[in-house]
Amino acid sequence: MDRDARLRKAVLWLKKKDPKLKQIIEKVGPCTLEMMGKPYPVLLRAVISQQLSGKAAATMEARVKEYYGNGKKFPDPKILSALSVPKLRKAGLSVAKSETLKRIANAYLDGTISDHKLSKLNDQEVLDLLCSLKGVGPWTAEMVLMFSLDRWDHFSLNDLILRKAIQRNYGIHENSKKEILEFTAEFSPYRTILSWYLWRDHGPWM
Repeated sequence: MDRDARLRKAVLWLKKKDPKLKQIIEKVGPCTLEMMGKPYPVLLRAVISQQLSGKAAATMEARVKEYYGNGKKFPDPKILSALSVPKLRKAGLSVAKSETLKRIANAYLDGTISDHKLSKLNDQEVLDLLCSLKGVGPWTAEMVLMFSLDRWDHFSLNDLILRKAIQRNYGIHENSKKEILEFTAEFSPYRTILSWYLWRDHGPWM
């Protein structure tokens, strides 16, 4: 079964699972979940996006690519590792984010992390490895899991939009993380697809 067929099967399963979610799915339409790219660029993009509006993050991402990449792609690990923090700051990045990007580049250079290695790890191992880098938090690691590695059974408790969506649609308070986790477990093995619909119901995001 190809990916599109599996996606349709997942959506059908979710519609049968919950009447409220069925309404959201029918409102949003077919699931067009696509991967954003390989883990390395998605990881860099997620770091840049931390605690920023989509517009601000897109501006900084474009600057990094324009100044230090080829205009369309992020600089490769060797180039990124050699860039000074003041140089990265010129793209609008904070000192902390600049240092984190350099740590990621160094981790790729020394083999601590590789796209191939990440693809072979289970979900928790991916999160643990990425979060071992200072500046890479759970949300950032989860975005790689969901939007680069194509893992379909993850719900990001660290994403405020998702927690607000659960509160709005199901009445579970956004800060009741344990209850949210227990509730969303019912949608396994398609929690990423659930998340995609909740994001899309909120508005343009991914």
